[in-house]
Amino acid sequence: MVFECGDLILEYLEKLGVECVFGVPGGSIEPFYNAMARSMRRGGVRPVTARHETGAAFMADGYARASGKLGVVCSTAGPGATNLITGVAAAYSDNVPVLVITAQTSLKRFGQGALQESSCTSVDTLRMLAECTLYNSLVSHPEQLEPKLLQAISVALGPRPGPVHLSIPNDVMRHPLGRDSRHRGMNPVVAPMGAPDETGLQEAQALLDDARNVTLVLGERAEPSVRDWVKLAEARRWNMVTTPRAKGLLNSYHPLNKGVFGFAGHESATTALSTEYADRIVLVGSGLDEVTTSGWNRDALMNERLIHVSDHPGHLYRSAFAACTLLGETGALARRLLESQSSVPEPAVEIPVPGDGLPGFIKSGLHAGCLAQEGPIKPQALMTQLSKVCPDNAHVLFDSGNSYLWGIHHWNTGTPAKARVRGQPFYIGIGFSSMAWAIGASVGVAAAAGGAPVLCFTGDGSYLMSGQELTTALQENLNVLMVVLNDSALGMVRHGQSLGGGEPIANELPRIDYAAMAAALGIESRRISSMESLMDLDIRAIMDRPGPFLLDVVIDREQVPPMGSRIKVLTGAH
Repeated sequence: MVFECGDLILEYLEKLGVECVFGVPGGSIEPFYNAMARSMRRGGVRPVTARHETGAAFMADGYARASGKLGVVCSTAGPGATNLITGVAAAYSDNVPVLVITAQTSLKRFGQGALQESSCTSVDTLRMLAECTLYNSLVSHPEQLEPKLLQAISVALGPRPGPVHLSIPNDVMRHPLGRDSRHRGMNPVVAPMGAPDETGLQEAQALLDDARNVTLVLGERAEPSVRDWVKLAEARRWNMVTTPRAKGLLNSYHPLNKGVFGFAGHESATTALSTEYADRIVLVGSGLDEVTTSGWNRDALMNERLIHVSDHPGHLYRSAFAACTLLGETGALARRLLESQSSVPEPAVEIPVPGDGLPGFIKSGLHAGCLAQEGPIKPQALMTQLSKVCPDNAHVLFDSGNSYLWGIHHWNTGTPAKARVRGQPFYIGIGFSSMAWAIGASVGVAAAAGGAPVLCFTGDGSYLMSGQELTTALQENLNVLMVVLNDSALGMVRHGQSLGGGEPIANELPRIDYAAMAAALGIESRRISSMESLMDLDIRAIMDRPGPFLLDVVIDREQVPPMGSRIKVLTGAH
């Protein structure tokens, strides 16, 4: 039986539990697809065919986030590889582990003008991908493949995760290997991050034991230790806040949850971080970027009251001003503080949910918009209603633009009845903030979700860029509910120009019936323009069935999304 370099890659992916590779086939990458066909026949890795390589990279990103495994994307040479770059850059900015495999024309044809040549003597895709990957290498000889593959995987899944790239010529990929050439004991192993150093733990404990009021800020990499931190916060009655990326880690109705701080966040979260309410702040598992700090707000996170804990070295580079920084497994400090409690009180008493059913961190002045039933559909009302009826096991994604602004502020994770249980998985691709990220990522999330429903909010601008990727969900029979916020505009641009005093230019889009577009593609769909029509839909039934569904929601385009901190940065106020 044939055994080539492509088969070796697939065997390692099988060992890692990877179920699928996202990509678009082509001539130079064909030997890798041949190897995938052989893997499929033995129940191994299968291909998922995207409509564009950027979408394929977004899919690998979503798959990695939802599965906790390595995402894998492949492309042919030349334009296939250049099309990947935006998706790879998005994974790089959000620290998502993705293995990128691009093809090259045969080595012996380098420099001879082969079709789609992208070698060092032509359009050099290796150099292009160097700036948005953590490891980047050309496999020029079959003997290099295994050690380079193992190094790439170890880097991708290491303490500073992110995308890695192997560029493999066609003749190298199809080179035959002997079975005994494999180092069977060389399984890619990534050692978990150890505990922070003892001196640092003692220092942090002393600072927190002396504190009167503490606010806990949960970041996206706090997920493995979130139960320990929530238990500690309940025991010590600490206020809790999440970063925008970590919103799904905490039930919106938890009595100590003060909402999201940062991009599109809540006033109550800013208050909880003020000196009046927090003489110490503990930030767990997040870096200090614009999104997390509400435009580098020095009155909140960016000051000497901060204790910064993360297992990602890059997160701590910007916190030299902090009272204490701890690099290591994020739950070690929480467990130490819990063990030091002379007695652990009963968990915080659940408070009654207001009669209108909204979380406590939604300002009273916003309640009317969240509960509006008349007139054009308000985005905040759409978010409030769909979060009420969305199944607990759903994965929810929000695309760049107004979608993630409304979602961060008004999507409610979890339910009042289970206020101590974490909320739904909540995904935003906000590091690079690529339009249409969520469309491709929702397909990847669905491929990893084991049949659990996936809900994706996107804007009409993003849908016009990459809406065709929903046909991949159709082909794969994946459970994706796509909600298009239809305001016939580039909404975030339009509102940003207005709020920032810019010229109202180049933000209009044509009026399009996206439900009709979806129907033409064979996808079930509905167009709705009133809350009454939304209420008539059985969302749970829609999300309980296989295959994609599209909702074209005509929204009130005059509703201003929560983007104040972003405007301050753009206008130089921060």
